[in-house]
Amino acid sequence: MGKELVSVLMVNYNHEDTIAETIESVLEQSYDNMQFIIVDDGSTDESCNIIRQYEDKRIELYELGKNRHICYATNYGFKKVKGKFLARIDSDDVWYPEKLEKQVEFLKSNPDRKICFSWVDLIDENGRNINEDCKGLQFLFEKKFTGQADCLHAFYYTGNCLSHPSVLMRTEVMQETGGFDLGYMQAHDFDYWVRIAKKYPLYVIPERLLAMRRFVGEEKENTNNSNLSETNTVRFFNEYMDIRAHFFDDMDNQLFCETFREDFICKDSVTAEELECEKAFLLCRPIHAETLVPPAGIRRLHELLRRPEFFRLLEEKYNFTIKDFYEVTGKSLYCNEIINRKLSKNTEEWISLKTEEVSLKRQLGEQKTLLEEQRAVIDEYKNSTSWRITAPLRKIGGIIRK
Repeated sequence: MGKELVSVLMVNYNHEDTIAETIESVLEQSYDNMQFIIVDDGSTDESCNIIRQYEDKRIELYELGKNRHICYATNYGFKKVKGKFLARIDSDDVWYPEKLEKQVEFLKSNPDRKICFSWVDLIDENGRNINEDCKGLQFLFEKKFTGQADCLHAFYYTGNCLSHPSVLMRTEVMQETGGFDLGYMQAHDFDYWVRIAKKYPLYVIPERLLAMRRFVGEEKENTNNSNLSETNTVRFFNEYMDIRAHFFDDMDNQLFCETFREDFICKDSVTAEELECEKAFLLCRPIHAETLVPPAGIRRLHELLRRPEFFRLLEEKYNFTIKDFYEVTGKSLYCNEIINRKLSKNTEEWISLKTEEVSLKRQLGEQKTLLEEQRAVIDEYKNSTSWRITAPLRKIGGIIRK
């Protein structure tokens, strides 16, 4: 078997501190027939100068000049792909030497598979292995999918459990799927995997073939999507909820049944109308440890209840009446849990500030009362006989002091 060309696509923005290590990990792959596409997304540091120092003909540097973020830059890079296979890497991750070779061999040996991933090691900004510190995330990436159904089921209830820089796909998958959705910043790759999983089974090679970097804190917020800042966390949750709201769009009903049959309200649901009801109830399932009904579920039920045929079906087959819907809308705020927590936090802060304000006003009132009492005492003393008798003495004392 010949060595088909592999296109490696890397997007960079201000990673002068890690990009050299990343580039070298790609160039030193045991599988060397590659096109190395580097799209610089308007870096303001020394990244591009570092890239130009590598005199390797496989490298193609494209400088956008203006920062537009990873989705735009990746879609730009997609248009430059020439290889039969496509791999992605971020400019702060590190591939192990046999990463590409093992994945290419897997896809060539399994022609029914068109995309694969791998397990990963986790490292911090200094390159220190943090697997033990991030056991939950490590466990999340160590999935073993057998087909489309278990993959989509995990995506729906768990979220993204695939490492972006571990992917290798046949280029035809990228061409059929299209580019990243520009509306997503944190969860762009998750949206992409969901779209692919609706058409192809995904496979994860149970071997750690790379090190994926994780940043903690605000300092890397604009250059690394895995940074654990509050802003990134809130944005990811919002994007995840939006992806979940459209999860069943363009999903074949047979695949939907295969994936979610065990979660159906009525296991015997088969008609298109019955499956629409099941989708609405699935969208009402709270996410992870939350307790609120997601807005997408409320919207979908509302849409169905406005149509007479679904109104009757929900009532007759699922024993779900308009009163049940009112009970749902009466218990769940029409927003997500994070917003509710923020509202709660803001309310607590407001109450604390108001309490402090009341306390300060009370203290001020007490001080005013005390001041008025002291003024009354002084006025009373000034009007007294003793004050008038001692007036000449006070005058003499003032002259002496001068």
